[in-house]
Amino acid sequence: LLLIVSIASSAATIGAGFSGMWYDVARSGEGLQLEILDANNALVEWFTYDEQGKQRWLQGVGQIKHDPAGDSIDFPQMYVTHGGKFGSGFDPKEVKVQPVGSVSLSFNDCASGTFHYAAFGQSQTLPITRLTQAMGAGCQPINGIPGQPVMDYAGQSGSWYNATRSGEGFALQWLASGQAIVTWYTYDTQGNQVWLLGVGREQDGAIVFDQMAITAGAHFGTAFDPVNVKKVDWGTLTLRIDCHGGAAHYASKQSAFGTGDITLTRLTSLQQPGCPTIKPKLSDLYNITWDEIPIAEGSPASPNYISAESIADDGTIAGRRGGHLVLWHLNTQTWEDVPLQLRASPVAISPDGSTVIATEEHDSLVHVVLWQRLIGWQRLPGDMLKQSGYSAVSRNFQYIAGTGEDASGNFPAWVLPMGGVQQLLPKTDAVSLLTPFAVANDGKIAIGVTLRFPTNFPVRVAARWDSNGVPAIMHSPQDEELAVASACDANCSIVFGAGLYTYDPKHAHPGEAWLLKNDATLEYLGALPDAPVTARSYAVTDATPDGSMAVGAYQAYPPSTSYPAAAVSRAFIWTQATGILSVRSLIDELDIGDDDWDVINAVRITSDGQKILLGGLHRLDRYPLGYARAVVLKLAPKSASN
Repeated sequence: LLLIVSIASSAATIGAGFSGMWYDVARSGEGLQLEILDANNALVEWFTYDEQGKQRWLQGVGQIKHDPAGDSIDFPQMYVTHGGKFGSGFDPKEVKVQPVGSVSLSFNDCASGTFHYAAFGQSQTLPITRLTQAMGAGCQPINGIPGQPVMDYAGQSGSWYNATRSGEGFALQWLASGQAIVTWYTYDTQGNQVWLLGVGREQDGAIVFDQMAITAGAHFGTAFDPVNVKKVDWGTLTLRIDCHGGAAHYASKQSAFGTGDITLTRLTSLQQPGCPTIKPKLSDLYNITWDEIPIAEGSPASPNYISAESIADDGTIAGRRGGHLVLWHLNTQTWEDVPLQLRASPVAISPDGSTVIATEEHDSLVHVVLWQRLIGWQRLPGDMLKQSGYSAVSRNFQYIAGTGEDASGNFPAWVLPMGGVQQLLPKTDAVSLLTPFAVANDGKIAIGVTLRFPTNFPVRVAARWDSNGVPAIMHSPQDEELAVASACDANCSIVFGAGLYTYDPKHAHPGEAWLLKNDATLEYLGALPDAPVTARSYAVTDATPDGSMAVGAYQAYPPSTSYPAAAVSRAFIWTQATGILSVRSLIDELDIGDDDWDVINAVRITSDGQKILLGGLHRLDRYPLGYARAVVLKLAPKSASN
């Protein structure tokens, strides 16, 4: 924390995402704290032990290099210090700096690499594995990781010290998990190096570390044995900092260290993220194009009216016209009509474009049907009910879920594997009418809604079923009942929905869309400035298989000129990296397409997350019921550094 010096620059390929803690899994109890400072330079601290089993820490600044064999960082001089004394007796003039050797790091990828050192008469080459991921630094999917938001304080990660106490300091990293980890590089009262390590969380604007650990027992180098590492609770540490400075308060359980306060200023910043952290725009991550799909003007009563309802990875679109399936073929730029009288409910096309699932309506009865080019239409094999209508298809198109009617007049929900037999889902008093809106790739989880009748009007409440139990109402971590669960990732370990069953306009996130993870993490997707605050302002319609992107619709003001007094539907896109944004804002920012729709919904998203199908209506005086529009938003990922 006193060795930041000017170093000649060179081309760099290692990116900011390599910042974090690294260690050899066979040597738990010691490790490396790496900070990527900029495109060319890095800082490393090695927290370890001396030959007598006491704590030791080494520090060095290195240059990032690249060659065809892989990325590397060379630290030609590693230093140890001694002489400083803990607390009020600290005098920077007493700190002695000693060069002791060198370190080099090379990486296979963002998760593993190699650590080579030559110091104190020893030399070893050891495998290293990532131990921590710095929040917002990089080395993550382009859309971020669901449930791991990058907070505006993520840029506080880096090194902090007191300018009058040069020779000791704090290395802080906000972790992707939302926790913070700090290493305090300091001394005991005899001038020997000490490092204290703690994991904490944000509490009322401070970072609180309830237990700072001090270790001893292991030996340096080849003699290291993790069994010998002994850990003791040293005490507590509280940091109150902003992007530039702040203070530390400590309270040790060991009388030799006592309690005290230290004023802090920033010494180093990570290359990424900035402080305060600003979310990227979707256009920072992708090149975005607007591809209008030609649909002739008409009305819902006319054969020209086409509803675009599903999209395959190759851009094939499935919809309905005059009650028939229609397919848009990208290569020929034509709509194909596939006759069969279908119910007025959406159709679904498989990711490879080979299969369509729909609901047939014939002689007042409905049944799930599938279409494949070689065999045409057929009733879904395994459908055992008197009537069945589908409402969900798994991402891999191996499971279908819906509701139906049995011979006794009951209306069960069901899950049906392709080539298998319907499994009727059990009911409970709390979940008597389950409508599945999404089903997992293994068919073991379905999510959707059930109905309650607190008055004469039904109200929806989110429900979940899995193969190990009965359907259950879904709750937030605060035990609030959720309103609508409507989409999920491939395994339904991340569920998307919107609203709470009991609407409270004073709630911190009234009516907003949310995601809920299996570990009970709940995150609200955010509010848009043109959305009114109501119980049902947002609806999530689809999500990518990894849950990193979700799309949907929201009610918006101002409305169209056709209906100046009413809210209109608009499309939104959400990623963990960007937060929620409206398609309207993309149109304004990028000058693509237009906002001249009375209804515009983000209908579906392809499995690779690179095509979003927009569908909706535009009303004209001569067509009072409107004519349909369809657009494919194409997202081409921009190259990103690690």
